[in-house]
Amino acid sequence: MVALEPAPLAAHTASAGALAEHEPAARWELTGSSVESVRAGTTVTLPGLSAWLLLLDGELAVESWQAADVLTAGDAVYLGRAHAYRVVTTTPARLVLASVRQASGEPSLPERFIARDFADSNRGVTALVELCPVSTAHHLRHFAASYGELIAAAMRKQHLESVGDPGPDALPPEVGRVVAAVSRDPAHPWTLDELARIAHLSRSSLGERFREALATSPLQYVREARMQRARQLLADADHSITHVAFAVGYGSVAAFSRAFTSAHGATPRCWRAGSCRPSAQAREPGRADHREGRAGQEHRRQACPVEQPAA
Repeated sequence: MVALEPAPLAAHTASAGALAEHEPAARWELTGSSVESVRAGTTVTLPGLSAWLLLLDGELAVESWQAADVLTAGDAVYLGRAHAYRVVTTTPARLVLASVRQASGEPSLPERFIARDFADSNRGVTALVELCPVSTAHHLRHFAASYGELIAAAMRKQHLESVGDPGPDALPPEVGRVVAAVSRDPAHPWTLDELARIAHLSRSSLGERFREALATSPLQYVREARMQRARQLLADADHSITHVAFAVGYGSVAAFSRAFTSAHGATPRCWRAGSCRPSAQAREPGRADHREGRAGQEHRRQACPVEQPAA
């Protein structure tokens, strides 16, 4: 394995600033979410015109006039036009339902995108949306924007991974040149101007080509390349968190931890330890697991739907 030498601190700081300057704002905003337990054969009512669904337990089918897909426990799906789909449970199921809307920017995902094993890949996000649904009773826009940004980041990451890491030859030449350069050195302090020069395009044209080819922005691709490299390094316990942070282009552990947590819903240390996994035990609605102690039952009773206190 080729060791990555950290670039000077100033370069990493500039890189983080460049990403923050050009990174698009949160594209999703939740207008509400809930955790539902439903029987087999139930047609699930999708909230809103666009919906996000995470299947915690059971199995269901997402049907349209074109095709039907089966989701199993841990899968998530984004439906950009929810009214065009029918969702039916094939077994008893427990799921998170969220109504989402695009707050700004270009569409970041296909109209229908299934993220397989989302719960395993995004343990922190899963635990959050399962235990802390966003109430629609109060207009908590600060919570809605934060939840939407977190879920959107996790889904974009998984979409980028799902298309594989296409070799430069499989992409339009201008996009392929950028992908090749970023893949060779994800820790480089990339800026949008520099990426545009590599592609021989204007910044706006490069953004359009990236959205068409990879459904992401150039700087988001840089961030995902860094996160992919970070996950590889974190899998090796010989690499300290500090080493990983500098090896993937961040000027401090704090900056790296913020970026990693935003992308994965878990800190690097928690992700490495595998300690952010939510409970995978299916429970019959209304009945506590007999193996769960009094403290555990009390914790579940106090699971935190996000609601504004009464005046």
